[in-house]
Amino acid sequence: MPTQILPTLHPPNQLLDPEWEARRRALAAVGLDTVGVADGAAWQHVLPGCRSVVVVASSGRALWNAFVADLRAHPEHLTGEAHPLDAFVVRSLARLDPEPDPERRWVRCAAEPEMFVDFRPLAADAGLGWTSRVGLLLHPEAGLWISLRAACFTIEALPVSRALVGEGPCGDCPAPCEPACPGGAVGDDGWSVAACARFHQESRGCHGRCDARLACPVGAGHAHGLLQHHYHNARDTGRPLLARLLGAEDERYAGVGPHWESWSPAG
Repeated sequence: MPTQILPTLHPPNQLLDPEWEARRRALAAVGLDTVGVADGAAWQHVLPGCRSVVVVASSGRALWNAFVADLRAHPEHLTGEAHPLDAFVVRSLARLDPEPDPERRWVRCAAEPEMFVDFRPLAADAGLGWTSRVGLLLHPEAGLWISLRAACFTIEALPVSRALVGEGPCGDCPAPCEPACPGGAVGDDGWSVAACARFHQESRGCHGRCDARLACPVGAGHAHGLLQHHYHNARDTGRPLLARLLGAEDERYAGVGPHWESWSPAG
């Protein structure tokens, strides 16, 4: 059985449950096109009796395109939401699972999540990729251009995806990501959060872009478009650019980028 579901890249996987298959198709229709299943034994603190965790992600530009199409049809979703992309994911999840019963709990990977879950090891357990030098999950086909969005913790026993073995493409890669990072935050020991945060506080040298991510050769064909990449890396300027594109410049929420001072150990 394939280790992930990427309808735009792979033949569709099967969750072997009609209800979940319907949800998978609905997720893919809005760009949440990458799904894997992890064992739920370690997640009893999130949902007592949890047996499976369905991890939901987006690859490449699919979710962004669906998001922008929604904003064109409903400009108020940009002007009226503090975190419009997160809100789009919330609405999408609510449509496919409007009244989750107590045996199922959704948790989002978002700016303001319901609870904190470290999605990277969870997604790795669900077979969606390896940990990369730059700290992001590295998918075997979409590379670093996979974005983790949500997870459903359930007492249902679903077939668990096989975790990817070994260290992945980073193992024998010449690591163009390392010299590409202007802040020296990527090295043999992986991604230094402190160095990344410090550089962003001191310089705008990579404002709105991540040169290390862009330098990775894996999945380069699935890279985000310029505006999408800018928005995710610096919403303080990316969001006004998106608003201008949509003719919605009277928005009342200012875009905010990552609070780098809180990322630093001294912050």
